[in-house]
Amino acid sequence: MGTENVIKINARGLSNPGPRMMVQTALEKGKCTMMRVVVSSADAASDLEAFFRSCNAKVEIDAIGEEFHILADFTALSESE
Repeated sequence: MGTENVIKINARGLSNPGPRMMVQTALEKGKCTMMRVVVSSADAASDLEAFFRSCNAKVEIDAIGEEFHILADFTALSESE
């Protein structure tokens, strides 16, 4: 898999539902196989985790310092289409 279908979003400093709205807007613009979102609150990370799981994506969250890096893997979805 190349990086052409990876979307990266910097949502640092935004409170809910800001990060999720950024993600939804990006997903509406086109398909992606992976999405990496950086947020600065545990609440935003939890909200995104729930959203991505509702989209049947695999989700990983890494806490790095005071930031949370959420990686959503949509490859199973794109392979089944």
